[in-house]
Amino acid sequence: MELPEYQFIQDVARKLSDIGTEFVSFGERRFPGEERFRVIIDRLSFQDPYLRQMMQLAAMNGTYVLNNPFATTINNKILDSQMKHSLGIKQPMTIVLPRMNEEWNLGSSLHEPAWDMIRREMNFPCILKPFDGFAWDDVYVVASFRELENLYNALKFRKIMLLQEKIEYTSYFRVFCVSKKDTLIARWVPKPFGLGEYRQPDKIDLEAFGERMSEATIRLNRKMDFDFNAVEWCVDEEGELFVIDSMNEVPDIDRRFIPDDHYNWLVDRFSACVREAFVSDRKNRSIFD
Repeated sequence: MELPEYQFIQDVARKLSDIGTEFVSFGERRFPGEERFRVIIDRLSFQDPYLRQMMQLAAMNGTYVLNNPFATTINNKILDSQMKHSLGIKQPMTIVLPRMNEEWNLGSSLHEPAWDMIRREMNFPCILKPFDGFAWDDVYVVASFRELENLYNALKFRKIMLLQEKIEYTSYFRVFCVSKKDTLIARWVPKPFGLGEYRQPDKIDLEAFGERMSEATIRLNRKMDFDFNAVEWCVDEEGELFVIDSMNEVPDIDRRFIPDDHYNWLVDRFSACVREAFVSDRKNRSIFD
């Protein structure tokens, strides 16, 4: 039986059957090496550091990797927040909480958060989440200051955490961006474990917010150098537009939870993106260039 999480990439591969596609696996690696592939679609390396290194190595040897493995490595929710600020894109108030260290004596280089400041500036309920998390891993809605302290004390030696203002929204969207130029706006019903649902956006919402969301989403993806991404937006009760998350480098695209026209658009546009990379001589942007 075809697994839902593989169907999207298999449908893309069918669109590219004339140029030849195959699934890639990695074992031992000899140096120096050569790459067999002109393009690799990477939808797994975010889960494994060895695969991430292999993607970077492939990119250094001339393979074009989607998404850029150098860009995805340096992007996280801390840098992401600063980037949105520099681009003038509104986001929830965010505070970075330090990961403490039990093994090394770092002296005065690390200290506990200034809880009095946080108590003054952050309203409850709020969101606590890892700076590099995905798939709802260790994401909490925090109801009180005491709950925040308890959660932080349980996590502070394992993860860098972000404390984020909780926006009470009336509408929530995911804006897909392909090739840093094409966008698709979908209503989004957030749910954990890959069960979030995509729906058709309302015409009123598109007229009020569509152009701004699309334009800002394209700017974000060009800045991050992502060929494929989904940026999450919401509208609060006062009609203000916020970016909640601009890093979904491997957007979950499960045909069971997405309208047919949305799904077909994503297959067609992403296939075209891969084909454009295949016939070009482009390389991933790298710190070594």
